[in-house]
Amino acid sequence: MRYESIPLAPGGEGYGGHAAAFRRNRLGTLSRLADATDPMQRLRPGLPIARACVAIDPDLVQEILVEKAKSFDKSDMLRFSLWNLAGEGLFTSNGELWRRQRKTMAPLFTPKALAAYASDMVACSVRTCATWKDGETITLAHETTRLTMGIAAKTLFDADTFSEADEIGEALTVALDWTGWVIGQPVALLHVVAKRLFDELATRGPAPTRRGAGAIAKKLTGPVVLAGARGKPFAEAIRFLDEHVQKMIDDRRSSTSTRHEDLLARLIEARDADSGEAMSDRQVRDEVLTLFVAGHETTATALAWTLYSACRTPGVLAQMHAEVDEVGDSPTLADLPRLGLCLRAFKEALRLYPPVYMFGRDATSDVTIGECRLPRRTNVMISPWAMHRSAAIYPDPERFDPDRFLPENEAKRHRYAYLPFGAGPRVCLGNHFAYMEAQLALAVLLRRFEFELMGDDEPEPSATLRPRYGIRMRVRRRTPA
Repeated sequence: MRYESIPLAPGGEGYGGHAAAFRRNRLGTLSRLADATDPMQRLRPGLPIARACVAIDPDLVQEILVEKAKSFDKSDMLRFSLWNLAGEGLFTSNGELWRRQRKTMAPLFTPKALAAYASDMVACSVRTCATWKDGETITLAHETTRLTMGIAAKTLFDADTFSEADEIGEALTVALDWTGWVIGQPVALLHVVAKRLFDELATRGPAPTRRGAGAIAKKLTGPVVLAGARGKPFAEAIRFLDEHVQKMIDDRRSSTSTRHEDLLARLIEARDADSGEAMSDRQVRDEVLTLFVAGHETTATALAWTLYSACRTPGVLAQMHAEVDEVGDSPTLADLPRLGLCLRAFKEALRLYPPVYMFGRDATSDVTIGECRLPRRTNVMISPWAMHRSAAIYPDPERFDPDRFLPENEAKRHRYAYLPFGAGPRVCLGNHFAYMEAQLALAVLLRRFEFELMGDDEPEPSATLRPRYGIRMRVRRRTPA
């Protein structure tokens, strides 16, 4: 089937096509895709020369992310939106650079390395809830962000962010809000199209123009100008984060008295296999911010949604309290098998509210996916939100049911029908880190406090799927069973 013959996805009617639809109602548009019957659907991206489609079938997702992963790169739109924040970090880089980065970081996420993080995860959780007063109302998403930020800083960079958590959190919120807003905006679409035109000139144009075109294309990887009312706060937030990370790098480079084994040490000590050169401060900065954001943002949001969903399902919440009471006040790595319901509840919250609710890949060559022949440069969008809420895959998909993730039920589903951390060679390195962190944090929080939901909330589709109102909770100290 030629690209032009792929069925058109619903919701892209009118001027601006699906780009405009996503700007008006991002989750509503994704939900319409989940209800469609065609496994691959063509999108109207808003510019006639751009090609885009969406895959909502697990078999096609397996082809794109696993079997034919070498035929795709991270999308130009994603790299554009995250450039100022993450640069050429692990999440946004492509090709040989990405492979070197992944090789450098992988040892920090082996089972042996993860085992060493458990005590810090528990300590940060205890420290967070020690600040809560009996009977007070908290903004849960704010508290889980402080918690996971502390864990990421301590375990990955041996740093203490507790006293600066609010400032760092605010800067990251501004940066991520801009990132979520700019995706699909006309200025972003035009920018990406311009970059692709210069990429073509750099590879296929007349020889005298290739060098200059390549330099321009590289310059157009990220925003050239931050226009509009959001631009100035975004630039200030990035400046604050840059200064904070640079100080961390400077302090570590000047410290020779202590031997560190964390990620920051590995980045500073890493050498290029061919040239022997060390990473520049900019490269280290990109990796630090990428891992810092990835290491706390998604888990913080998912933890908040887990407690929110459990509070709306009293029977599940009671079972979770009983489970953590069996473990006691100080959970350890050895207790993880006894915290099965906490893990299943976290997984179910990730299904309902996947922090990375949509992402894209760009075809680097002509490629056939299923029965569809996709030309080079076609953007293929995958939406965990749409797949996770498909009634064909998850019966009664709006219901919070941790038992969907009992081993026997997981075994019945397609392996690639659940994508909170992606799949294939670019699956998130920290997925097991996040699962362990969630189990231990929930064990600490639920052992010490009762949570009373103070009102409904709803997902806000920015860069990640945060709770729009932060989830207001009243906390009361428990007398555990």
